[in-house]
Amino acid sequence: MKKRTVSVLLTTCLAAGMLAGCGSTSADTTATTDKTTEETTNETESTDASEASETADADSDYEPVTITLNLERSGLGENVEYTFTKKPSEVVASGDQMADFFFDLGLEDQMAGYTKGSCWSTVSQYPARDKVPQLLEPGKGLSNMSKEELLSTGCDFLIGWDSVFSDKNFSKEFCDQNGIATYFPYVCSDKATFEDLYKDYETLGAIFQVQDVAAEKVQTMKDTLQKVKDTLGDEAYENPVTVFAYDSGEDAPFTACQGMPGDIIKLAGGISIFDDIEAGWATPSWEEVVERDPDVILILEYTGGDVADKKEFLETNEFTKNLRAVKEGKIFSVCCSDMQGSAGSAVAVKAIAEQLYPDKF
Repeated sequence: MKKRTVSVLLTTCLAAGMLAGCGSTSADTTATTDKTTEETTNETESTDASEASETADADSDYEPVTITLNLERSGLGENVEYTFTKKPSEVVASGDQMADFFFDLGLEDQMAGYTKGSCWSTVSQYPARDKVPQLLEPGKGLSNMSKEELLSTGCDFLIGWDSVFSDKNFSKEFCDQNGIATYFPYVCSDKATFEDLYKDYETLGAIFQVQDVAAEKVQTMKDTLQKVKDTLGDEAYENPVTVFAYDSGEDAPFTACQGMPGDIIKLAGGISIFDDIEAGWATPSWEEVVERDPDVILILEYTGGDVADKKEFLETNEFTKNLRAVKEGKIFSVCCSDMQGSAGSAVAVKAIAEQLYPDKF
């Protein structure tokens, strides 16, 4: 396992550059100019020393946080361990799922920007959405940014799916060389549950020194899930509704299986028809969907306007038009960002449960 300590050297480098510039005086400069330059340099050095002292005092109050970046999931490399010795200040988040962590924790002032991607958060509302810069137009993901564009944000903390850290995007080597800490949420692993979502909140809370806020958010999620469980009763969990979670795809369906989306469905009193696939997401065949004939179809909503199109496709597609769920009109929807594991995941459980068991709510 590789290990490194995350540190941001930009301020030090800039200060060094300024001092070097002040010391580069011409040989025919007058004595008055030399004196002024010397005074300016001394003042600059004094100011830098004072700022460095203040920074040192601030950092001395920071409790180091060590995380493990799991890059084994997609074959991108071995796990990498990071130790934070100071709080990042220029976060870039890839997609609404990732940005919502920071909005929910009240950390918008620590953000340099975010991308919405195509999997928008269609439920959670945060005023910070309009405050924090969107680095690309909605619909485009971080992979559409160049390395130069990312560096221009001053990014010192990058959060996203493991694909963001692939060699063709922003590899761990690139991030290491440019003082960028990388964070691949625990909740994005193929075997994740709400416990991993809680771990992300606790970890980010520690890194950004908002542990109390993180603890409150986690408790709110737990309370929401408990209310759903109490409302549904044991019967719903003993005999769950079978669910085909349709994300996208026409030639073959991209669907939720286990992992966080599977856990969300289970806590809502359902079970994915592909729960036997040991992955968070997979692309089985339409023939397999027909064979498993789900009780309910759950469409993952992306941009807020794609549910109707997906529903029409399922109602007319030769493979799905005769499914029991289609004939009975049991086609529902849920925010895809929350299904992946984010600030609104507990609310997503409640929303799904209300659709699966309307008589209980």
